Amino acid sequence: MSRGKLPLVPVGHDWAMVLGGRLGRRAGDLAQHAVETTRSRLRLAVICFFIVFSVLGGRLVQLTVLDAAPTQRANAAHKQNTARPIITDRNNVVLATQITTVTLGADAAEIDDGGAMAAHLKTVLPRLNEARAARLLSGKARYVTLMSGLTPAQKQDVLAFGNPALKLRQATSRVYPAGEVTAHTVGFASSDLRGLSGLELYLDHLQEEADVAPIFKTSLDIRVQHAVRDVLRDSMAQFSAKAGGALIVDAHNGEILSLVSLPDFDANAPMRNGAGAHFNRMTLGVYELGSIFKVFTAAMALDSGMVAPHETFDTTEPLEIGRYKIDDPHGEARLLSIEEIIVHSSNIGSAKLALRVPEEVHYDFLQRLGFTDALDMELPERTAPLTPTRWTDIERATSSYGHGISVTPLHAVMAGAAMVNGGILYQPSLRKVGLPVGERVISAKTSAELRAMMRAVVASGTGRQANVPGYQVLGKTGSAEKPQAGGYNTDALVTSFLGAFPAHAPRYAMLVMLDEPQATADTYGYNLAGWNAAPAAAEIVRRIAPLLGVLPHFENPDEQAALALPTPAQDLMGALADASR
Repeated sequence: MSRGKLPLVPVGHDWAMVLGGRLGRRAGDLAQHAVETTRSRLRLAVICFFIVFSVLGGRLVQLTVLDAAPTQRANAAHKQNTARPIITDRNNVVLATQITTVTLGADAAEIDDGGAMAAHLKTVLPRLNEARAARLLSGKARYVTLMSGLTPAQKQDVLAFGNPALKLRQATSRVYPAGEVTAHTVGFASSDLRGLSGLELYLDHLQEEADVAPIFKTSLDIRVQHAVRDVLRDSMAQFSAKAGGALIVDAHNGEILSLVSLPDFDANAPMRNGAGAHFNRMTLGVYELGSIFKVFTAAMALDSGMVAPHETFDTTEPLEIGRYKIDDPHGEARLLSIEEIIVHSSNIGSAKLALRVPEEVHYDFLQRLGFTDALDMELPERTAPLTPTRWTDIERATSSYGHGISVTPLHAVMAGAAMVNGGILYQPSLRKVGLPVGERVISAKTSAELRAMMRAVVASGTGRQANVPGYQVLGKTGSAEKPQAGGYNTDALVTSFLGAFPAHAPRYAMLVMLDEPQATADTYGYNLAGWNAAPAAAEIVRRIAPLLGVLPHFENPDEQAALALPTPAQDLMGALADASR
């Protein structure tokens, strides 16, 4: 528009024509704009849909594929918290199970007369501490716990009160009928049903990998476990020992029938005892076990072919190795055969046997017996032995009689079983074993020779007091001073008896151990294995052999007539010297 000309101004109906034309064009533009806007919005919606779908799809793939492990762990945790297997012994006696318990609580602020309510509750809950309940209900706390362990009938009685201030809560808890008796094997679970020790913890590991059967049958025999624990407790009390332990295993498949470690704890209330009670001395403790190692040394020497069965060794003088001297405090001071070295427990003879075998053969033999690694078994509480860092002549000599090498009692009893079962080493197991798989560590011939030697130990040597007429116990005693900073504590011993029965066909291997037993008047001042661990082993055999169906087998009529062991006084002259080793 030029600045010199004014526009025409429409009048009358001309406005309608003008507006109609303009509005018509405007409507068309708006319609076209609406279509384009709709198309744009549809395109945007489609794009957003594909973006959201892609994100969700990717996350789904991540959850189902990439994050499978956390999901499996979550599922395993859920299984642990909902249905733990029942644990039983080999005869289906329940050792661990779950029960649902009911706890009564209350909102004290909603109760007008706490004393009256407590008295009312006492009429249906005889175990209720009425005075305590009255005190709690007279306060203003929004929740107080009044009593746990209500029976189903008591629960219904409380519900019948119809008082909303009374609260009933249900919870699932793990219970252990045997309490202390199986605490170190079965272990215990937390209040939220997570395994914390023993087989309970082992089951958690199993459930992370696969479904577990509703019943977990162990190799334990609760009858044997009770008997072994009773004898061990009596022996600890008799000899004022600070701790003790015992193992009974099937020598032909490695099944553990009994594992006792004392002191122990109540699995139903595990926190009431100190840490010492939770320590499993049979699988987690390592000890220098002394002269029971002479059995392994004799096996190595015989099986290597480097020592003849009837060869003799001079024990008249101490054995000097560098600046060290090995002697026999109560030795025979004469030529001894291998059997006599074992029967009379000669340190000199045992050291000479070990030194006849090359260093690499010696170490390899200990390795094959399992003395260099932790054992593969169900219990998480296990450890490896402590072997010498150097393998010089003096280390080899002292380890031949169980000094300078520390093993768990479980290591010792499994190796001992191999010595008497024909030469096969089995892995220990707390589960029933199907077809046992073992490894030959010595020949059947060497095993037979060792059985004869170990029987002689009990018949006429340091293990006389382990003898049980009719059951022909065989074995070896061991007494070792406890190591301390700078040497050994001569006043603190670990005593042990490694044995098996019946001697004519050994089925069960055993180990009994006492930590720091004290001398008594009945032992004539001796605190060595022949006077404490050996008689404890004898009493265990007396108690458990009938339970296991082992029939008496008498070597001669005189033995059959002797239904009781001679007292220490009756056998004093022969026992004093021998049992002192």
